[in-house]
Formats: sequence, C-alpha cells, structure tokens
Amino acid sequence: MEEKLAKFRAQKDREAYITKSKAKIKDVLSLPKLRNKPTIEKEILINATTEEQENLIDEPITNDDIRSVISDTDDDISCCSLIDVITYALWLVVWGTLYAVFIKLQFGTIYLIVSAIVFICFNTRTKPKRPNEISAYSVFNKDCKSIDGTLKAEQLERQLLFGRGVFHV
Repeated sequence: MEEKLAKFRAQKDREAYITKSKAKIKDVLSLPKLRNKPTIEKEILINATTEEQENLIDEPITNDDIRSVISDTDDDISCCSLIDVITYALWLVVWGTLYAVFIKLQFGTIYLIVSAIVFICFNTRTKPKRPNEISAYSVFNKDCKSIDGTLKAEQLERQLLFGRGVFHV
C-alpha cells in the first residue's frame, strides 16, 4: 500500500513539476504585457512571514492589509519593468535582423506586410466575450448601455442647444 502511495505521490509531483515548467516556459516566451501580474492578495501572502501567512490563510484579508500593500507598491508604479523593456528590445532586434535578411533576399516588403498582419492578429482578442462584459459598442450591450466616456447623440444635441455646461446624461 505504501509503495502505491509513494508511486502516486511521485506521479503527482512529476505532473506538478511539468505543469510548472510549462507555465515558466510560456511566461518567458510570452510578451511582457500578457504576463500575469500578482494580485494584492498574493502580494500580501508573499511579503508576509511564515507565521503571518498561516494567520492570513485562516483569516480574510482586510482593507488595512490591502492599503499597506498598495502604499508599499505605490512608489514603484511604472509602465514596464526592466525585464519587460529588455524583452521588448530583444524582440525588436530579432525582428530587425530578420527584416534585414529579407531585404537582402528582396522580400522586405512582403516581410513587412506579413509581420504587420501577425502584429495585428496577436494584439486582437479572438476569445469570446466573458459573461456580463460590457462591449465598447453599445448596440451589443444589454439595453444598449454605453460605456463611460462615450459621446452620444443626445449629449451632443444638448450641448449644442444649451451650451457646454450641460454634461449630464
């Protein structure tokens, strides 16, 4: 029985290791903007000591905990980290090198067009819309509800008739 249990545990450990390795490889090869950023709850657990982690798992995370993490990370708000910038730079160097090769082969224009199409495809979401997600196009939303900041014909008409001071919906 213990042999079977040991084999089962070894198999589960192997599967977990393979899954973790695949995730690491996927994370390294993915574009930096697509990587998962740690959530506030994960950040709290990461920064806590072992005893605090055990207490945090038993107790729900409070607003004070979240505020402390936010205040700690507020100073470090930036667009991209150094690793992200290096990754983008390496992708640009690879693309430029391939472009130079294709120019030598007299296929530079074709490479430019194909790379533009690939760029568009990778930056366009092809997955279906999540439930209750609001679309940018109000005709696709329930009750034709528009997102904040959308200029509607009724609003434009009110502004033209009554002046700029009228910004209400």
